[in-house]
Parts: sequence; structure tokens; C-alpha cells
Amino acid sequence: MLSLNRSRDNPSSYSLNDVEPLMTPTTPSYGATTPTTTRPNSRKLVFNAVLKMACIFILSSLVLGATLWLALPTLEEQDRPLLRIPKSFQQLQDLNGLLKKYRDIYPYRIVVCYIVTYLFLQAFSLPGSMYLSILGGAVWGVARALPLACCCVATGASLCYLISAALGPALLTLPKWKARLDRWAVKIQQNKENMISFLIVLRIAPLPPHWVVNVICPHVGIGIVPFWISTALGIFGVTVIHTTIGGGLDQMTSADDFHLISWKNFLGLSAIVVGVLIPVGLRYWFKRDVEQLEEVEEVEEEAEDVAVNKNTVEYSSDEDDDNDDDIILEAGPSLVRK
Repeated sequence: MLSLNRSRDNPSSYSLNDVEPLMTPTTPSYGATTPTTTRPNSRKLVFNAVLKMACIFILSSLVLGATLWLALPTLEEQDRPLLRIPKSFQQLQDLNGLLKKYRDIYPYRIVVCYIVTYLFLQAFSLPGSMYLSILGGAVWGVARALPLACCCVATGASLCYLISAALGPALLTLPKWKARLDRWAVKIQQNKENMISFLIVLRIAPLPPHWVVNVICPHVGIGIVPFWISTALGIFGVTVIHTTIGGGLDQMTSADDFHLISWKNFLGLSAIVVGVLIPVGLRYWFKRDVEQLEEVEEVEEEAEDVAVNKNTVEYSSDEDDDNDDDIILEAGPSLVRK
């Protein structure tokens, strides 16, 4: 019989300490996976996200250029310099005259170019969206431009939402950003039932900038459907102001005629905020009444339970007394007949 213990007589025999390393090698076999504890390189992830963002922007710019090149009608030589994203009042006036010139001849092409340009600006949070809303009111009137602009803003902001959802997780590798997003996510989850009202108020308020809301929402637990709905409803009041201004653009002589800041606009937006917050207040009021009613019902149920337990105890004590009487009678001397 072989022994695993080394002996002086047999120096070639193996001990258990010699065999154990052979049974459990220090290096894993081929195909074996070992858990890694290395943390991802934050700088590398952020650099890759920025590189992908640049590629998406270049590709989107090419799509915008191709759409305008295919959809726009052939412009006259003197009209080509007027075709640009408006960034001033004069450029807005020039573009308004250009679109009205070709609106009746190529109505659908103008709409396609307007929508694609609006989506591009909103997806990358570029300036010029306000001028496009004003331009829409000038070209098509408030009744048509209002729903068109609201849908363009909501859809373009949703594209920004999707871009942030795809590339934003690189920022979550930074502890500072992750801690902030976690705190915001907790607050939103606590007010989840009032989330749409909260987002609508954020859209109406001047702070924070709308692009911040677009970037943060996918990382704090807000779905894209409530995000789109809240964006379309939240931008409604501001778009009414912009398209109404556009309706009188032909009679304006300078940007001072816009009257963006006025008591009429302020009261209108305030009325929208109050209307949005009314359901929140009613929900809070009824929730408090329901909680008070539940507390009263709990107290009544406890009182009924106490009464039932008391009756049960009294009934059981009566039965015990009856049983005691029976025991006393049975314990007496037996009667013997003679």
C-alpha cells in the first residue's frame, strides 16, 4: 500500500503537500474565466463618447444638407444667400420672404425642410428654434404652425434624449456626476405621480436651460413617452407666444417689436403653470383626506378587534364556569340503588 507521507526509507514518495499544487494549479486552464476587479478608465470612456458624438453630429449635418439639397426647390441666384438658419431679425425677415415666395408653389417641400431643420436644431440644442417658431407663424399662421412647432420641439428633444441615453453613461463613471444623478433620481422617484406636471413646469420656467433637462432625463428614470408628452405640453404656451409674434412679422420693423416679455405673456404663462399645478394640489389634498380616512378606519378596526376579543374572553370564561360546575357534579359520590 502506497503512502503519501514522506519517509526516510523511501525519499521518492510524495507527500500531500507535493500533490496538492498539481491538483489545483495557480494558472487557470484554457477557457476559464476569472473575475476582474479593474475599474474602467473614465477619461477613455468620456473621450470615446465625445468622438461618437462628433461622428453623430457630422452624419446628421450631412443628412440635413442632403435633405435640403433634394427637397428644396431650385432657387434663383439672388435668393440663395437668404437661405440660412436665422440668428437675427433681418435674417428672419429675409427667410420669411423667401419661404412665402416658394410656399404656394412647393408647399410640401417647404414643410419637409422646415421639420428637418427644426429637428436638427433641437437634437443638438443649437440656437435658432425660437426664430423657426416665429417663422412658422409667419408662413402658415398660428393655427397650423402651433401644433407643427410643438411636435418638432418634442421630437427633437426626444432625439437629444436618445443621444444622451446612448452616450451619457460615460459620465456616470465620474463619481461626482453619478452622485448628483442619484440624488435627482431619488427625488423624482419620490414624486413620480406628479412627474409630468413637474416636467411641464420645467419647460415653462427659464431655468434650467432646456438642453439640461433633455440630457439628464434618461439617466434619472424618466421614460421617453412621458418625456415627449411633457415637452409638447410644456412648450405649448411659449410656442403660442412665438407663433403669434410670427403672425405679425410682416408689420414689424425691428426685433423690439417682438414683445416677448410683457404682462400679457407673463400672465398667460402663469395661468398655464397654475392650471398644471391644480391637479397636483388636488391629488395632495385627496391623498391627505384618504390617509386620514384610513387612519380612522384602522382605529375603528382596532376597536372592533378589542371588542371581539373581549367578548371571546367573556364567552370562554362562561364556558369555563359551566365546565367547572359539570366537573363538580361528576366528582360527587355515585348513587347506588338498593
